[in-house]
Amino acid sequence: TTKPFVHEYWEEVFLFSGDLIVGNDEQGNGGESFKPNTYACRPPGVYHGPFKSVTGCLLMEIHYFDPA
Repeated sequence: TTKPFVHEYWEEVFLFSGDLIVGNDEQGNGGESFKPNTYACRPPGVYHGPFKSVTGCLLMEIHYFDPA
């Protein structure tokens, strides 16, 4: 992605393999690099991204709405 975004649901992410860079600029520079076995949980309303990967990655994302 090239711009941060937000959504109204919970998101859990687990990075199995490869690399994932989060928070780079629109040209793909900068950001924080994550390695395999990284877990993240984002509540609704949290801006996140952009994302990129140098080598590619395998990750699992779970999205769900709060039942309350």
